[in-house]
Amino acid sequence: MKYNQLRISDIVFVSLKGNYNKKKKKPSSEWHFHKDIYLKKKYMNAIVHTHSKSAVTLACMRKKIPSFHYMVAVAGGIDIKCAKYATFGSIKLSTNIIKALKDRKACLIENHGQVAIDNSIDSAFELAQEVEYLSSQYINCLRTGNPKILSKSLMSKVLGKIKNYKKGET
Repeated sequence: MKYNQLRISDIVFVSLKGNYNKKKKKPSSEWHFHKDIYLKKKYMNAIVHTHSKSAVTLACMRKKIPSFHYMVAVAGGIDIKCAKYATFGSIKLSTNIIKALKDRKACLIENHGQVAIDNSIDSAFELAQEVEYLSSQYINCLRTGNPKILSKSLMSKVLGKIKNYKKGET
């Protein structure tokens, strides 16, 4: 359904057991991975799944985003992984996304898009925007050669500081 036509009454609510009102519209084909993320990442309250331009480009190249820039750490690790491809709406896709989100708050999805998760919809949306921005920057770096990758040691320091990045304590 087109976003500009979407109304609150069109939203299909799916329980964490996979139940929904079958008399109404069907849920998105991606409801499986949304449900599984909520079940596996109990501390997360929001998911943003998008097919943003630059993230899709990298996902279609089946590339993760390495630590070419320290801000990669906002996704929770030294890189942003790319979940293995599986048909959209499948349980296998959900399994692959959960694996790529291990110790992470965002991932790309091969030949598909990206997912960002966080405590609030605002912060998950902001993270999805950051992943898109990093994707664009990484593509630009690849156009000019091989970007210099920050070491695990340097990224460990960044990860220690990034937890307080938005709080102004870094």
